[in-house]
Amino acid sequence: MITFLMVIIFLAILIIGHEFGHFLTAKFFGLKVEEFGFGFPPQLFKKKIGDTTYTINAIPFGGFVKIYGEDGDISATSDNSNANVSVEPGSFQSLSLWKKAIIIAAGAFMNFIIGWFAITGVFLIGTNSSVVVGHVANNSPAATSGLMPGDQIKDFPKIEDFVAFIDNNKGKAINLEVIRGDKDVQVSVTPRLSPPSGEGPIGVSLIEGGIPKESFFNSIKDGFTTSVKLLGLIYRSIYSLFARLFTGDLGVTSQFTGPVGIFSFIDAAGKLGFAHLLQILAIISLNLAALNIIPFPALDGGRLLFMVYEKVSGGRLSKKVESTSHLVGFAILIVIMVLVTIKDIINLV
Repeated sequence: MITFLMVIIFLAILIIGHEFGHFLTAKFFGLKVEEFGFGFPPQLFKKKIGDTTYTINAIPFGGFVKIYGEDGDISATSDNSNANVSVEPGSFQSLSLWKKAIIIAAGAFMNFIIGWFAITGVFLIGTNSSVVVGHVANNSPAATSGLMPGDQIKDFPKIEDFVAFIDNNKGKAINLEVIRGDKDVQVSVTPRLSPPSGEGPIGVSLIEGGIPKESFFNSIKDGFTTSVKLLGLIYRSIYSLFARLFTGDLGVTSQFTGPVGIFSFIDAAGKLGFAHLLQILAIISLNLAALNIIPFPALDGGRLLFMVYEKVSGGRLSKKVESTSHLVGFAILIVIMVLVTIKDIINLV
């Protein structure tokens, strides 16, 4: 139940934060916001405050802000793609291109801000020290036992503690408990009496994990630089994944995690403490910031792409073409989400 509530809170922060970016900038430029929706229809609840109707909808994986004139109020007397659009004050179409771009990009920007604040919180709180496996040498006792890079060795907060334990048990079979992803794994390994040069008794390199507490201002600074670095890594990963997708590698969905997988991540992070929950929130939010700005139909980046086309060509695509493109893009995203969810469920079984 606690994990379920945390998932709902995470979704609310990520979705409402993203849409609030669109909402706030639209209001700043004097536009009329017709609807602020959490989730996608069918509609479950609505309440009108001022000019805006606030709705809660049945499908919780997203949200939207409906701005007056956003789709272009094409004249009913003409089907021409260059037909005049509404320039009434308070209409989206009354704005210049750069103001429209700010409104559309504001959602991704808010996700970056959420990620930055979450990572800042991690630095403020700090995390416990831990010993993590780095490299595993081939044909070593660690490799034979099944130890893997990234395994966190439990009960040993310092590397020197673990090294002393291994040295005191050379030639004896010892049991280690490691954290691998969201699972606890038991490993039996026998440290060598005479290991090869440079390998050590079990054949691993070790990394001391954990984040020490920082001052408020250092946390803000390091939170920002870490967020920027993570964003760069995310974009490189996205490029690699899409390259594989376009070469027909359907196994690419194994690299994604959907709602079910996120649920299990949050459950595991919750057991480790609040700082780890903030890390998960930051990573998801930064991923959303990166994904939303990709120039793909149905995403904010796709809308920006159509706006740039409009500016360069001097005329809009027909409303039908643009709407169909977004619909197809949305359908593709739903199919990917379904495949990823099925994969996550299979992995849990």
